[in-house]
Amino acid sequence: MSRKFWVIIHRWAGLTLVFFLTVAGFTGIFLAWTDELEGVITPGLHRVEAPVAGSLPLPPLVLRERVLANYPGAQIRYLPLHSKPGHSVTYYVERIDPKSGALTNYSDQWDQLFIDPYNGRTLGTRRWGDIGQGLKNLMPFIYRLHYSLALGDLGVLAFGVAALIWTLDSFVGFYLTLPVRVPRRMEAAPLAGPGWLRRWKPSWSIRWGSSAYKINFDIHRAGGLWIWPMLLVFAWSSVAFNLTPVYVPVMKLFGAAEPRATLPVLGKPNYHPKLDVAAAVHRGAELAQQEMTRRGLTAGTANSISYSPGSGTYAYSFTSEKDFTLDGGRSTVSFSGSNGRLLQASLPAGENSANTFTNWIMALHMGMVFGLPYRIAVSLIGAMVTALSVTGVVIWMKKRSGRSVRKLRRGLPPML
Repeated sequence: MSRKFWVIIHRWAGLTLVFFLTVAGFTGIFLAWTDELEGVITPGLHRVEAPVAGSLPLPPLVLRERVLANYPGAQIRYLPLHSKPGHSVTYYVERIDPKSGALTNYSDQWDQLFIDPYNGRTLGTRRWGDIGQGLKNLMPFIYRLHYSLALGDLGVLAFGVAALIWTLDSFVGFYLTLPVRVPRRMEAAPLAGPGWLRRWKPSWSIRWGSSAYKINFDIHRAGGLWIWPMLLVFAWSSVAFNLTPVYVPVMKLFGAAEPRATLPVLGKPNYHPKLDVAAAVHRGAELAQQEMTRRGLTAGTANSISYSPGSGTYAYSFTSEKDFTLDGGRSTVSFSGSNGRLLQASLPAGENSANTFTNWIMALHMGMVFGLPYRIAVSLIGAMVTALSVTGVVIWMKKRSGRSVRKLRRGLPPML
């Protein structure tokens, strides 16, 4: 296929994506700093102080019981097993609807509780992502915009399709930066050696002393090249987040194991497992130690315990040597809520190369590795994605204007 064909493909792919990438890139600038911004915007919900220097937070199970005592009939399916110093603990609280028998939000006004870990006092509530409740939902709303345009499942699907187009177009864009093939009579080896590299070199630079249009074009081309590997990481990881019916089969071709493939699916959700949460934490720690010992590894601190009524299983997460994210706790054992039988154990790295790849690109996307320098880089990449979208539109408008002028001129009567 000719280069002109791929130029057209890149042009229309870019125009299709410009709105999605502008929103995703711009919101991504701020999402790299969610914790800090939430603490600044609504410190009363997110920041706490120890009553006495050196005081320890309440044990997680004790804290949970205090919350349940204050909210009769509440269900807490996800329980953090540690708290960050100076931070509140967040619970997603549900209840069983007496009419339908299904889980629903505990209140029509909120689904999140913010709890002081030192005394169990409720600091506040919010319905996650509802910007109508004010600034306390600003960052969740920005997150909703980032992955779904705040449109729910339809927005998730639209962003997933956009991410797939973005992934494919990343390769087209890279190809278009390569130097045009030179006829053999003009160059002995057109695709190899310093001649080819010298002709590619201008694609990486910006002609700052040129016209505004040329500078805009160079920013679009060179900027895309500078961060091309990361653009590909963010594009394909977006497919993983938003378009799993495409992502999973593709990664299976590379040997990926489908997550939670061995977990049961109950005919009817079980909201009251035989193992209560305290017994599940104990059993999870026991299984984690057994599995890590079997693999020659060490089970570290507990991270969380969660329960899935649809499968009747607990998932106990903990730290291990295979964690690579900053907060850790990505190693997991899943077991039956009725008898504690181990169903699945998974590590974030080292078991399956394709799954490790997925975990890595997701962590890179979310800024969960390499500390502060990488989080700064994530914000800069978000700004760059926004800039590439804007400069792409400027290029299209300029060329469209030029084509219109040429057509107009061809239609003018000859001068006398």
